[in-house]
Amino acid sequence: MTELLQFAILGLGAGSAYALLAHGVVLVYRGSGVVNFAQGAMAMVAAYVCLETFQREQGWSFLTSFVVAVLVVAGIGFLFHQLVLRWLATAAPIVRLAATLGLLVILQAGVQQFYGSKSTRVRSFLPNDVYHWGDIVVQQDRLILLGIAVATTVALWAATRFTRVGLAITAASENERATAALGWSPQRLAALTWTVGGGLAGAAGILVAPLTGLTPTAFVVIVTVSSLAAALLGGFRSFPLTLLGGLLLGVGESVVVLYQDDIRDLLGMQTLTGINRAVPFLVILVVLVVRGKGLPLRSHVTDRLPRLGTGRIVWPAAIVAVVVIGVVVGSGGDWLRSLTATFAAAVFLLSIVVLSGFAGQLSLAQYTVGGLGALVAARLIGQAGWPLIPAALVAIVGVILVGVLFALPALRTRGVNLAVVTLGLGFTIQEMVFNNPTFTGDKVQGAVRIDSVSLLGFDVSAAHHPERWALLCLFVLVACALMVANLRRSRTGRRLIAVRTNERAAASLGISVFAVKIYAFALAAGLAAAAGILLGLRNIAVTYFEFNVFASINAVVQAVSGGLGYVLGAVIGGLLAPGALLSRLFEGGATSGAVSTLIGGVVLIVILLTNQNGIADMLSRVGGAVERRFRRHRPRHSYVHDLQEVRDFDLDPVPPRGLALRDLTVRFGGVTAVDGVSLEVAPGQVVGLIGPNGAGKTTVIDAVTGFVAPERGQVLLGEVDVIEWSAARRSRAGMRRSFQSLELFEDIKVAENIHAGADDAPWWTWLTDLIRPGRHRFSATASAAVVDFELEDDLDAMPGELAYGRRRLVGIARAVAAGPSVVLLDEPAAGLDEVESRELADGIRMLADRRRAAVLLVEHDMDLVMSTCDRIVVLEGGRVIADGIPEEVAADERVRVAYLGTHDDSEMTGVTP
Repeated sequence: MTELLQFAILGLGAGSAYALLAHGVVLVYRGSGVVNFAQGAMAMVAAYVCLETFQREQGWSFLTSFVVAVLVVAGIGFLFHQLVLRWLATAAPIVRLAATLGLLVILQAGVQQFYGSKSTRVRSFLPNDVYHWGDIVVQQDRLILLGIAVATTVALWAATRFTRVGLAITAASENERATAALGWSPQRLAALTWTVGGGLAGAAGILVAPLTGLTPTAFVVIVTVSSLAAALLGGFRSFPLTLLGGLLLGVGESVVVLYQDDIRDLLGMQTLTGINRAVPFLVILVVLVVRGKGLPLRSHVTDRLPRLGTGRIVWPAAIVAVVVIGVVVGSGGDWLRSLTATFAAAVFLLSIVVLSGFAGQLSLAQYTVGGLGALVAARLIGQAGWPLIPAALVAIVGVILVGVLFALPALRTRGVNLAVVTLGLGFTIQEMVFNNPTFTGDKVQGAVRIDSVSLLGFDVSAAHHPERWALLCLFVLVACALMVANLRRSRTGRRLIAVRTNERAAASLGISVFAVKIYAFALAAGLAAAAGILLGLRNIAVTYFEFNVFASINAVVQAVSGGLGYVLGAVIGGLLAPGALLSRLFEGGATSGAVSTLIGGVVLIVILLTNQNGIADMLSRVGGAVERRFRRHRPRHSYVHDLQEVRDFDLDPVPPRGLALRDLTVRFGGVTAVDGVSLEVAPGQVVGLIGPNGAGKTTVIDAVTGFVAPERGQVLLGEVDVIEWSAARRSRAGMRRSFQSLELFEDIKVAENIHAGADDAPWWTWLTDLIRPGRHRFSATASAAVVDFELEDDLDAMPGELAYGRRRLVGIARAVAAGPSVVLLDEPAAGLDEVESRELADGIRMLADRRRAAVLLVEHDMDLVMSTCDRIVVLEGGRVIADGIPEEVAADERVRVAYLGTHDDSEMTGVTP
């Protein structure tokens, strides 16, 4: 017990510093809504400034050095907000997050360029006397650090709770518009929090440096992962919980070191490294899994991600690129080696295009995943003597399984939280696997020697035949690029994009969000493994220092700069990688890659400020303008050509399944939103569900379709109770819905929205779409939906280009494109003019009369309800107060009082059904 307490006390110092750093993260998030991934890099800058001015005998006192260093970093935070983030205030969160990653790589690469990669020992800035408490030694500097952390926590808590500025910051984190209406500028508040948050980062960096040492890469990653874990424990809002989280992390890391040998013996390993660094990741993982949700709530705001390419292959440009590459391959030498690195980096970035560009899942561990592929292949080739192809296949399949494990947290979280967990997982693998000789295969050098690489009987090793290895890398890049381009144009690609754009809407169309995320992570892991093999085996001795977390972060920077949604963007971003062609151009024979990394960070910031969609998007726009000029008299393919000619008698009635609710009850905390609702909708019948705002109508639809879990009750589809089914499974069984807020897939055309609602692809298309995506005509039911709602002229348009009324019709057509048995329409006439409302009424009656679908209609347009519905159910306060034919409901005095607030029935009896 004494030893345990001793190690726990040792961990208090690091835990206090983690808490200080995390307080800056929390403050910045509360003020600007941005999680600052550059907090660790800012702390590093302050530590080096203090090191230079105080420890290296510049004649400054520690207090002066401390204040100057803190002010420098506070200034960096202020300038970054004013020069970058204030212009990205309306950008998607992934764009603002990428901006902080750009700041991280700029600061890290700048320090590395000046100080190199060596570790610097920092002497303690605080008194280091000790006290004895029985057999336990208590260091004075640990107590001082704890006191500073506690005092800072109290000050921040009190400032944000009791001061006008603090209350304004808290209000801005909840609602920027309301705060602005009260006279506070959200941008000024954000600038203030970035300045103070930067100062906290500086103070924490100076105080933690003596405990960890200073290395431009390791220091940044260690403090970033730990501080983000502490901030996550505090929910990015609570300063006291963040302090507690930081202390628990510091103590946990220290205690794990105490029991490291026991853990090693338990696992049956000869060596075990970095186990203490796994503590933050495990904390992150547990918190996210416990707090996470399978699907976002109705209040979730859909974020627009960078624009997507079409996936269309431009063969002339590809031919020109191959010719240029052929010239470089023929030149040989160092340029050939840089070209090989460019090819490998481009394949890495293709994995990010699939995962983040197409599926919207942000990972900060792709290079680490690729390093696992290099490790397995190197050991099979270098030690077991396997040929390249079987070794690569085994490595890729193994890493795909790891990718599936990476996907599991994504099933419960998304966005920045997912970035945090993948960062922690990547760092854990780096520390526990790549630094462990048990896994790397060489206990002396930590590397595996590759004497030869056999491919179909030929030696293609980079050491002996660099031109052959370069051509192999080119072949793999082209093959992977074609697969990713095919994926973009395929049915599988539409599923990925649907999930990226709106998980709720995707699930409502029968798309399994879980399956899509697992597929995206698995495919991205396979691509990363291929890239890792290409990058790792280009050396005669395979080492793993280049597969670190920072390389993964830098890869995201390169992918966003090149164009996150474009295959071409991966190739452009690959040019910015360390050791690639631009690195050779700017750094010559240097191997650190610091200059190219620095340039990459600057390029990213410029790209985000000028065109958030990347360089490939700019080239695509220029190319499109040129193509339109020369193709003026050659009409391009239109999706109208994919429509089938469908007559009424060609459409079979849908499977006759009705909808029945039995005692459906939904509660949110102590509020009962739906209270014992029972109703039935028979096949071929339209039932209206009406009531005042807040009556629970949309909550009924959410509960019926699987987006809200009821407390009790039954939802019967035909004779089957589907209350335990997921939203996607209910949709596939024939239950579809529209959304009050539309929730269209804004990143793809109207035709692709309709296709997404009608696609019914077998499981093997997940694989075949990578090779042969094909072009599929609209199904008969989808064609009928397009024609019935007169959307033929809108198929080639993006949803955002349409008027609101047309957009709403697209949402309804998408919901009925697969010919569902039950259709739930949530205020479909909102925003429609009188003509469009009449057309909508005809369309609804056609669904019931000709297709025999059961339709539940939630609507405030009483003319539409009274003229369309066979029966009407009225809700008030979550309860049914009336149920009958339109004439009976219109005559019910309770309905007139509850719904119209009047005893005058003229508004409800003016129209007969």
